[in-house]
Amino acid sequence: MPLVILPAQICDIEAVYDVYFKAFEHQPVLQILFPEGVDRKVHTEVTTHLWSNNTHGYPIKCVDTDTGKIVGMACWDMFWKPGAEDVWPNPGGAVWLDGKHRETADAILVPIWNMHEKLFGKQKHIYLPTIAVHPDYQRRGAGRLLMRWGIAVAESLGLPIYLESTGPGNSLYQAMGFDKLTHAQIIHKAEVTGSSEDTEIPLMVRMPSKAKEMTFEEWAEKGYPDMYE
Repeated sequence: MPLVILPAQICDIEAVYDVYFKAFEHQPVLQILFPEGVDRKVHTEVTTHLWSNNTHGYPIKCVDTDTGKIVGMACWDMFWKPGAEDVWPNPGGAVWLDGKHRETADAILVPIWNMHEKLFGKQKHIYLPTIAVHPDYQRRGAGRLLMRWGIAVAESLGLPIYLESTGPGNSLYQAMGFDKLTHAQIIHKAEVTGSSEDTEIPLMVRMPSKAKEMTFEEWAEKGYPDMYE
């Protein structure tokens, strides 16, 4: 039986984030965001509150229908509703940390959040902050299925999708029609991440087919015209 995409429910949170933490266990950013390890009980409680109150968030799961196991996850944020209040809310820093740990995490997160706000904060758009596939299921189509779910919504609404890429994800995003922004850039300094060199975070946008080959830069220059028909 095939892999299938379904809405992720509150009862799935622990299994969904089992996938997330396994997929990113060797990424330096995980140690920066959770320098003393992840208290999974607290994480589940906080995520339960978030999923229960976030009016923009649509978490989904990829399920192996042979085993029933959750093997992939994504959290899509949809900012499509009319009204000035329907904008991306800047979280304002790593509020769960203190002291030097927070300073280090903020050096990673704040530039990302500020760039998102600068590019899209007051415009209708779709944002993909999180996508992960269990290592045992990578390169088996789960990532594409998770992406296609959000792309289908974006196409229906005539909205661009924005995300911050990682090195391993670049080829998938490019294959799914995303372009790297050339006028905006985020660099994570080596002294912050603990890497041997500075790391660029590619900023990716997929314009809807209704944009008729208009780039994000052109769309912004024209004042973010509505592409919904």
